Amino acid sequence: DGKLVDVAKEGQKGLLMLADLAQHASIMGEMANLYTERYLQKGAYRQTPETGIQWVMRLMDRPRYFYKMFRMSPEIFHALHDLLVSTYGLSSSNNVSSIESLAMFLWIVGGPQSFSQVESHFTRSLWTVHTKFHEVLKCLRKLAKDNITPRDPTFSMEHGRLREDRFWPYFKDAIGAIDGSHISVVVLLDETISHTCHHGYTSQNVLAIYNFDMRFIFAVAGWPGSAHDSRILSHALANFPSFPMPPTGISGSFINFNICTLVLLFALLT
Repeated sequence: DGKLVDVAKEGQKGLLMLADLAQHASIMGEMANLYTERYLQKGAYRQTPETGIQWVMRLMDRPRYFYKMFRMSPEIFHALHDLLVSTYGLSSSNNVSSIESLAMFLWIVGGPQSFSQVESHFTRSLWTVHTKFHEVLKCLRKLAKDNITPRDPTFSMEHGRLREDRFWPYFKDAIGAIDGSHISVVVLLDETISHTCHHGYTSQNVLAIYNFDMRFIFAVAGWPGSAHDSRILSHALANFPSFPMPPTGISGSFINFNICTLVLLFALLT
């Protein structure tokens, strides 16, 4: 205190020094308050009436509501879960079961729900939601690779439907139908133009092929909605060795087909 009095006696210079000291003291006090609020005054842990897995298990006893939330019945859910666990590497962690991981994934894609909504509803961190979503997605990609493919890649046997009088011999050696479908998506502002399709909304243009049993045997996703069907088809033919091709000897005629002709063939067959 005595030193402060001596400083004050120095006149204007002393007053400026005191003002500077007061400003520094104020800044230090504000920093101390911020540190206390952020690191020392911890908020209470989130308390919910039921956890995410408890909610999932409760809905399993109510098939109608389970279907509304996860877009499949409890029986199909369990069959898919068991297949992913036994064959495609889906596993539980210390804190999150494989059932909860699959439920979070299906709730996100079936809702659709945001990661933040899942964080709140399942009482999980955003990091956990993100990690488990991509773990399930990785397993489903393996499942798709094994299932979205022809049972007989050589198409050595003609489908029985082609032998019907209405179709034979006009569709001899046909292996299925091909078409594009626009799936509505939400994109960043700078990607809006490229993803706007001819229907006027933002989408992805998905190419798909399925056989005469209505079973998908090939699919390509990811193209922006403005991409033309013929461009997607040409790229798929050039870059995917797994692209289903008609029997050897007529592949050239298949490649030269106009995409509209293929859609017309599908309409005639159905």
